[in-house]
Amino acid sequence: MIVVDIDSLIAMKQTQRAKDYPVIAELAMLLPPEREIELTTNPDRIMLLAATSGRSSSRPAARLAAAGADRHAVVLALAEEIDGLQQVDRRRLAIYESAAGPYMEECRVAGIARLPLREAHARMVEIAGRLLPLSPIPGSHDADAQ
Repeated sequence: MIVVDIDSLIAMKQTQRAKDYPVIAELAMLLPPEREIELTTNPDRIMLLAATSGRSSSRPAARLAAAGADRHAVVLALAEEIDGLQQVDRRRLAIYESAAGPYMEECRVAGIARLPLREAHARMVEIAGRLLPLSPIPGSHDADAQ
């Protein structure tokens, strides 16, 4: 069994998919309040936790709630934050898709789909070794499988 800590699981859920953000809110509730306010995507939880943990937060939604802003302002700040996370994920995936383009084309040209499984696998590994970078993200030393 593979076990992932809650902070890492939350990071993995920060994707382009809107349905991941309610999951993040639920996961964040398993954390201590000072961590929860930094990660939750639930505006009501942010407003509740803001009195005790919001002033020390660098998160705009938490700081707004701690300063007494209304729920609408907190929701807007949270929506902007989530949109930013979704855009980061979109850019990250575009890098992987770009790196995979020549590999996929070479697999098509090589007729991988028509080969027996073991031969297809060996050929795909050989093509990957020639065409895929160890990490498509500059400055990263390993794959960022988020």
